Amino acid sequence: MVAMPFPTDQQILAGILVLLRISMMMSFIPVLSHQAIPPQIKVGFIITVTVVVLPVVLDTVPPVPADPILYAVLGVQELVIAGMLSLLAQLIFTSVQFAGQIMSYQVGMAIANVFDPSTQAQGAVTGTFVSVLAILLWLATNTHLLFLQALIDSFTLLPPGQPWSFAGWEVLSSAASAMFVLAIKLVAPVMILVFFIYVALGLVARAVPQIQVFFVSFPITIGVGFLVFALAFPSFIHIVQSGFHSLGHTLPMFLHKMSGA
Repeated sequence: MVAMPFPTDQQILAGILVLLRISMMMSFIPVLSHQAIPPQIKVGFIITVTVVVLPVVLDTVPPVPADPILYAVLGVQELVIAGMLSLLAQLIFTSVQFAGQIMSYQVGMAIANVFDPSTQAQGAVTGTFVSVLAILLWLATNTHLLFLQALIDSFTLLPPGQPWSFAGWEVLSSAASAMFVLAIKLVAPVMILVFFIYVALGLVARAVPQIQVFFVSFPITIGVGFLVFALAFPSFIHIVQSGFHSLGHTLPMFLHKMSGA
């Protein structure tokens, strides 16, 4: 019977840093971070990914200092870098939910709110619907595999203890600003048509003051808004998929910029 070699102190310290980066990233990655997923499944998934990834990336981790203070700083650094990687994907989901909120206000359904378990708060019905749609597209396009690849590459491009470059923050800020652009693209068809409907209703109210435009506008804007959304549904899916596919370029670029390469 062959005895398994006992890990050295350096391997244990490096393994803990790898576990911190993986656990932080898996805890905040889209879909897996959803509040509806039981904690037992999250912990099991984190352990499984750690067991698979650790032998692959262990050799890329440089020597880890045994000083408690320096080691604690490295641990915080691992948590921050994993959180920023997850944030790049969460921004796309925020864009989709923001677009749903805008559409809800535009068509006059701001009061129709439901409890959103992902944010633990009340949200618009359309926002919840498009968020679920984004989750399905995330899984259907295998975007989660991009994160597993980026997770493995991050230990080579940005190993624990390596100084960060400020150029990486530019990528993060650009992704945050692009969130609003993506949201406007998603909701633009509904916003444009509803705007013209409100203009037409305003002209009708001026021409025929006896008509209660305020009450007439609700069924018109809601019906036309959802009709336009249904017609623009293929474009909506294409834009969201393009946002997910862009992560295949954004994640490696972010790691390269953070490493100063």
